Amino acid sequence: PVLNALPPEKREAFSIVPDEVRRYTGRPGGRARNMAADVAKQALDQGGLRPEDIDYVIGAEVSIHKALGLKKDVPMLNVSDCCASLLDSLQIAWMLVENNEAKHVLVVASAALAAGGEPWITTDPTDPIAPNFGDGAAACIVSAVKLKCEFLAFDSAIDGRSYHSACGDVSPLRNPDLAEAAGITWTHGPFFRMDDISYIKVATEEGYLADSLKRMCAAGGIEPSEINALICHHLGDCETAWKRDLASVAGSDAAFMNLRLKYGNTGHTDIPMDLLDFLNRGVLGSGSNIVLWVPGSGASLAGILLRWL
Repeated sequence: PVLNALPPEKREAFSIVPDEVRRYTGRPGGRARNMAADVAKQALDQGGLRPEDIDYVIGAEVSIHKALGLKKDVPMLNVSDCCASLLDSLQIAWMLVENNEAKHVLVVASAALAAGGEPWITTDPTDPIAPNFGDGAAACIVSAVKLKCEFLAFDSAIDGRSYHSACGDVSPLRNPDLAEAAGITWTHGPFFRMDDISYIKVATEEGYLADSLKRMCAAGGIEPSEINALICHHLGDCETAWKRDLASVAGSDAAFMNLRLKYGNTGHTDIPMDLLDFLNRGVLGSGSNIVLWVPGSGASLAGILLRWL
């Protein structure tokens, strides 16, 4: 509705729209909370596990214990839903398993970034960035049994040049004249903002991704030429720079795989959405060495090198 009501002078700013508009339309209530519960239940079912089999939880929704019927003494790490949070969570989960501190770790991620809906942190529907964002959720069980993939290496880093990038703040609508078209009545809200995107400049510098790939390959015991695919966060128009770095390290046979124009940006859930999409379509399969890579807000980098079994 907002796009249809745009005056001509604003159309170019709103022009980037994903092929699929992702918005949770399930049970009423908090979208992030409900999505987290839904995907967590699916992960348990697909893993053939019961709630009592889970002995650790890492996620962004503290209501997950009640939603799943987990035991009260199951510890939980509450992880913020920033762009790199899911990969950070997977690294923590594997450390718990590898050190025999947990057998089955449930990792849950959800992000309600689709514009509109509840008047708490979401995307301002009158902001030009709004069409790029959607809702998403992902969950998995990290364990040393029934493996579908194995983690070969992790990478993490922080760049001190960029911090005030993407955040939520209480602010007025970006374009109040579009409020009626957006179907909203409030004038202010805790909206997700991207007023400073300097971290995108950092993330696309020549060698930034390449150095991360080299570190992961060295730690994982494979040659860079053995990388089959790179799946990156849906962050702006960064593909050209990332393809350059991937080719410089892994060669032209390594596939750059990104569905930003299909799903839009769903925070820390777009990488697992892409991975599942490619696996379900048979584009990736057994034996594939896959890198998952996120340059998050604040220029916090997270990467995982894994092998699908």
